[in-house]
Amino acid sequence: MRLLFLLSSFILVQAGVIKEECDGIKINDIYHEKEVLRTDVDRPYLLAVDYSTNTLYYSFNIDFNDDVSYKSAFLNLNTKESGEVTGVTNGFAHTVDQKNHEVYIGGSDGIYKYDHKSKKAEFFGANGADIWGIYYKEILYYLDFPRQFLYTYIDGVSTRFKDLEDTKVDQFVIDNEDILFYTNATGLFGQKKGTKDAVLFKNNMSVRSLTTDINGNVYLCELDDVYKVNKETRGIDKVTEVNDCFGLAFDNENNLIYSNATSLVRLKPNLNKGC
Repeated sequence: MRLLFLLSSFILVQAGVIKEECDGIKINDIYHEKEVLRTDVDRPYLLAVDYSTNTLYYSFNIDFNDDVSYKSAFLNLNTKESGEVTGVTNGFAHTVDQKNHEVYIGGSDGIYKYDHKSKKAEFFGANGADIWGIYYKEILYYLDFPRQFLYTYIDGVSTRFKDLEDTKVDQFVIDNEDILFYTNATGLFGQKKGTKDAVLFKNNMSVRSLTTDINGNVYLCELDDVYKVNKETRGIDKVTEVNDCFGLAFDNENNLIYSNATSLVRLKPNLNKGC
């Protein structure tokens, strides 16, 4: 009977019926295990990681009242310490100055700087702007809502970003070659900073998240698929498939983190599994 059970189990595994040992994702032919970081969170979005502390920042929907709809939260990926960010009105967008280890959070009334040690947020600038997106590379960039124009914030002054002065932007990042990638109703574009030469990489996309890894490569998710931008082909390459992707980020070991409608998940490579 024991031999029959083992043979039956082997057949079921080969047929793909028993999947507990292979509940992961393959990326570049390497098996990645799913580490569920948090569940029961409503639409975690606009993820960013402070590499110095390996702390993930994200927003989530609270549907509390007409004045407060979003909150920012943090999760230390090493210690698993977690909590909500207080002191930011409608904490929504996040970015990190990785060189100086400074965290910026965009709310419905401007930009805040967050000190993770003291767990305090202080108002920083762009007073009165409803921040739709935010990104730091050498200087601070942000999108306002509902106009969705791109601004720089330097020495206390907000200025419309000249390269995209009349272009609406849904999401944006800047890669390792100073190319600004952005999305809008038309599609995904790449544009070298200092020029107005926009290149269409893909049209008719429903991009939910744009991010860069620790090497400055650009990734995005659209519905159930994660893609990497390919500058040589001026297109995008599918990396993997995840269920209902809302947000993307990378930790300080360049492991992919994604969110779906209710959870935050990290993908960690395991070379010992042959799945």
